[in-house]
Amino acid sequence: MLKKNMPSQRQGNPESVTNYVPHNMRYHAEILYEGEVSFRMVCCAGDSPFSLATDIRQELRKVKDRLPQIFYVEDVYNKDDITDRFIENFNNGVYNG
Repeated sequence: MLKKNMPSQRQGNPESVTNYVPHNMRYHAEILYEGEVSFRMVCCAGDSPFSLATDIRQELRKVKDRLPQIFYVEDVYNKDDITDRFIENFNNGVYNG
């Protein structure tokens, strides 16, 4: 398969932090954490804010000793940066269920 035809090349919001997202889900998030030499990022995805929050919780637990933080959250379908609103709701327990 040619690289240009790979599913990970699906275009998202060209003005966002990520030019493409490697999934077909509605919500996309990036978690930033300390690596051995520099910072690293991990991707989270979900079809709803609740499934995204579940994926984020799992990834945060994996790197809990490396000072992880939610760096960016996007509604891919609406091309909307929802980082501040999502983090506030996440910290207030809206997505616990």
